[in-house]
Amino acid sequence: MARTVSDRIVEFLAERGVGQVFGIPGDTIDSLMESLRKQKEVHFVVMRHEEAGAFAASAQAKLTGKLAVCVGCQGPGAIHLLNGLYDAALDHVPVLAITGQIPRDQIGTGKPQEIDQLRLFGDVAVYNQEVRSPDNLEPVLARAVQEALSRKGVAHVSIPSDVMRLPAPPRPPSEEEEARFDSRTVVRPPQSEIRRAGEILDQADRVVLLYGEGARRAEAPLAGLAWRLGAPLVHTTRSKDILPFRHPSVMGGIGLMGSRTANRVIQECDALLVVGSDFAFREYYPEKVPVVQVDIDPARIGRRVPVAVGLVGEAREVLPALAEEVHERTDCTFLERMRREREKEIAGQGRDREDALLHPGTLTRVIGERAPEETLFLVDAGTVTVWANNFLEIRGSQRFVWSANLGSLGFALPAAIGAKFAFRTRPVVALTGDGGFGMLLGDLATAVRYRLPLVVVVYNNGSYQFIEYEEAAEGNPVFGTKLTNPDFVALARAFGGEGITVRSREELPEALDLAFASPVPFVIDARVNPKELYIPPLLTPRMVVEFARSQIRSFFAPPSEAEG
Repeated sequence: MARTVSDRIVEFLAERGVGQVFGIPGDTIDSLMESLRKQKEVHFVVMRHEEAGAFAASAQAKLTGKLAVCVGCQGPGAIHLLNGLYDAALDHVPVLAITGQIPRDQIGTGKPQEIDQLRLFGDVAVYNQEVRSPDNLEPVLARAVQEALSRKGVAHVSIPSDVMRLPAPPRPPSEEEEARFDSRTVVRPPQSEIRRAGEILDQADRVVLLYGEGARRAEAPLAGLAWRLGAPLVHTTRSKDILPFRHPSVMGGIGLMGSRTANRVIQECDALLVVGSDFAFREYYPEKVPVVQVDIDPARIGRRVPVAVGLVGEAREVLPALAEEVHERTDCTFLERMRREREKEIAGQGRDREDALLHPGTLTRVIGERAPEETLFLVDAGTVTVWANNFLEIRGSQRFVWSANLGSLGFALPAAIGAKFAFRTRPVVALTGDGGFGMLLGDLATAVRYRLPLVVVVYNNGSYQFIEYEEAAEGNPVFGTKLTNPDFVALARAFGGEGITVRSREELPEALDLAFASPVPFVIDARVNPKELYIPPLLTPRMVVEFARSQIRSFFAPPSEAEG
């Protein structure tokens, strides 16, 4: 039986299946730390940065679909949570953030570290409230969890430190409360609209299916409908792991980080079926073709591109019904032609140059080949996302998770920590650039402390390379992007982990075998070719001109202090 409000908070989390709380202790949550210490059901994970704790929680929620929790004290602790919480918010996953606050009678007096935490979290949270007394603790927590799960977002609860120390209120009956969390309503569009969508797809000769995160758990009907229509499949980066990399109908990813074949089939189609995707970049959609969109959220229908028919419902409910309304194709010429093109593209990717420097695509492909079939890949933002999206061959029950809509550097390492806590027996690999790894490097110590045998592969090219591409696209010389890196292997050993440096394709198999067998966190410092250019899948004349202009300007520009 809980004795204090903080005791009851921990009990509440345990009752809802929360296994870990990520964060850093602080004075306004000292009583919460004591409540966590006294029990064994909810494990407090001490991070080195609250941002990392929020990333860890976000990654857990992305992988499990269940509630994940992070905490921070007042002021700077709460502020540090924000970037990781925005990652969860923009990718629509349920995370509860609990922040301590100064005592109630001191709020508004300008005490050091006092900030308006409700205002601070107002944009990121779908539910944002403060507990003012023991009596409103239970209703606020219950509502916070319900909102996070039902609306798939961040809920924030601020609790003054004096409230946490007060006696806990009597526990209310739980049966009615528990039933609300598991309730589910099936949404299905009218049959007349499904039939109209089927007619559009039947009349087209070159149908393409673009699928996103909303197609998860609808793998079989998605692939079945594509096969029935003779349609190539194209994924968003976040949905890369829904179907295997080598699936015969999958052409790769759409957009700047996607494949040439995928972007080409989109442009050549005469009807597009968009399933569970809110892909934002209009220039990659085809022009003047009918679009059918399936999405559970009516606000997303037609938001990115005009649609002929919008079907509101879950993909796993709508796709089988849609399949009944289309005829099975006998002529699959379009799919077969695109499949041959895709096979040539894969065969020609990532060839090592004569200078023998390690190609980042080769590195990525070999990682995929040697990783076990249950591996969880946590991927950072930047050029590493490009290589992973195009060269990592997802298979089996492997997962691919990254900071999809926020695109934040620093995600991979803390995300891998969160993943490993949720899936202790599964291999976990963080793929990160040297820039992203350096952002939250301190939490390598967290992985060591909790004996998490995860693998970190650092794509070390000595720069923020994706930003260099962006600068070049503007026609500007490269500036402010070069990095002075430490010896990452020596650093890993200083933390208590292990590591190895690789510089060639031949060194990779042994390095990966050592990494996957290691009982401690293992860092592979991969010295990839810094001159290996990523060529966008759709090149416009302007892009070619601006890149050439950038190269000329870079050649004649005097070296800057930042680049020295």
